[in-house]
Amino acid sequence: MLLVFHRAQPEFESFFDRFYKLDLRTAWDIKYLHYLIYTIIIGIVISLSGLVLGMYRGRRQSDHKKALIITGVLSLIMLVISIFVL
Repeated sequence: MLLVFHRAQPEFESFFDRFYKLDLRTAWDIKYLHYLIYTIIIGIVISLSGLVLGMYRGRRQSDHKKALIITGVLSLIMLVISIFVL
């Protein structure tokens, strides 16, 4: 997911870019941004399905479900951010 985000973001100008007068992409790459949104949605679906399966298959109260909740919350935050960028 971070690799897709890195490919989607605009390029930053450095000293060498100015010196050699290179053309840089200053806007977000829409194709990679769509890939990012699809990847985030897949992560949310996997997280929610894991939580639902954990409710039905969890036999002990001490089973750890925090990782799925944290993954789901982080995916929702990334989805909101990427939609605002789009």
